[in-house]
Amino acid sequence: MTATDPAKLEELVDWEGGLISPEIFIDDEVYRQELDQIFGRAWLFIAHDSMLSKPGDFLNTYMGGDPVLAIRQKDGSVRVFLNACRHRGMKICRAEDGNAKSFMCSYHGWTYNGAGELINVPNLDTAYFNDLDQKKWGLVEVAQVAEYKGLWFATFDETAPPLEEFLGDMLYYLDAWLDRTPGGIEVLPGVIKWTIHGNWKLGAEQFGGDGYHAIITHASSLGTFDPGFLRDIKGIEFASRHGHGYSMVFDRMTRFADDPLGRYNAEQVEPRLERLGEARANTVGNFTVFPNLSGLPGSANLRMWHPKGPNEFEIWSWTIVDKDAPDEVKRAQRTSAAFTEGAAGVVETDDGENWDLIGQMLERGTQTRKMAWNYQMGRGHEIDDDPVYPGRVLRNYFGEGPQRTFYRRWLEFMTSPEWPVVEHVEPDTLEVAGSDPQVRAGLSAAAARTGVADAQRR
Repeated sequence: MTATDPAKLEELVDWEGGLISPEIFIDDEVYRQELDQIFGRAWLFIAHDSMLSKPGDFLNTYMGGDPVLAIRQKDGSVRVFLNACRHRGMKICRAEDGNAKSFMCSYHGWTYNGAGELINVPNLDTAYFNDLDQKKWGLVEVAQVAEYKGLWFATFDETAPPLEEFLGDMLYYLDAWLDRTPGGIEVLPGVIKWTIHGNWKLGAEQFGGDGYHAIITHASSLGTFDPGFLRDIKGIEFASRHGHGYSMVFDRMTRFADDPLGRYNAEQVEPRLERLGEARANTVGNFTVFPNLSGLPGSANLRMWHPKGPNEFEIWSWTIVDKDAPDEVKRAQRTSAAFTEGAAGVVETDDGENWDLIGQMLERGTQTRKMAWNYQMGRGHEIDDDPVYPGRVLRNYFGEGPQRTFYRRWLEFMTSPEWPVVEHVEPDTLEVAGSDPQVRAGLSAAAARTGVADAQRR
């Protein structure tokens, strides 16, 4: 039995009991299956509107292990193609971003326009005798592209549900950032990239709702900025049935420094209360949209966890600002974000140290890979009918509900041959479309044990 057999994966991931095997963070077969089953099907973040502001603008990014080009079209739409020449698979574009009318492969010169069409083949007459049908050899395009309030996502799976259905209750929490001012957000130019020798899921699960680490890991950084942060933390955790998570801290936007950014935030207290309501205004938080988009609204940070192997991933980090904020505020926000959450940020390096050391132990050891990791914090204390917040909510800042639902959804993707659609059904059944009878039986049993609280909220 291999690590990627459905029965074996269910042994490794006991999301209900809160016990996870570290094998899923280091096993090469698991990683290869993730690229196909998760990154080959889930909706993945590509870019924000402000990163592709005019026709011809492009962004070179990744969907799992595959390089893709996102290109703004003349009609305002965004199309996403594999960044791979149809001749020998060479990248047709190696620039990070820019504006271009065409892209020429530097290997043999096949050239494509912004709509992905093959428009030039060197020596078409003498090499191909004019027999090559260029219309058939355009760039490979992803199956679906969709946008939500400026955030563009794409999927390779033509059967994937609409983007907003995929995001589900997470929309309520994302809107607290996307809608906090009339102009919305924008991404400042430039991306910071760095590599961690660990597994991509370590970062994704932490951002989904691990407030527990902050009082220890960040004691010397966050504790210096705000000693009160380490005491009497009040907040909530949201865990989505779709695998997303959000962790929110209350009343953290009410302490301001006497600088452009501090004064701006102070001025925004009342407008944000009026626009978002007391439940979401003037809070800070961290989130993950399954599988690998995360953000820190309070620190103006948006990031992707790009997998580069079972024990290596890249972090791509952007600074987010209110689009209608003054320029001096945007500059101050960029400085603040880099100082705290950049590659060498005083907060970020705390996390990188943890992830890297975990990766070293799993790569070099054997006994450390045999013990189960404990994800039981807050188990049994979440509710699904909170009067204010949608989704499964824990009225406490410390908990691991988002991690448990993240790995539940991870397991469903990994064990279903088709898109794992979770139907809204009675508590004693859980239908995962496309999964084989053995997998359906196992997941139905899990739903029966969990009860109606784990049925998808519509």
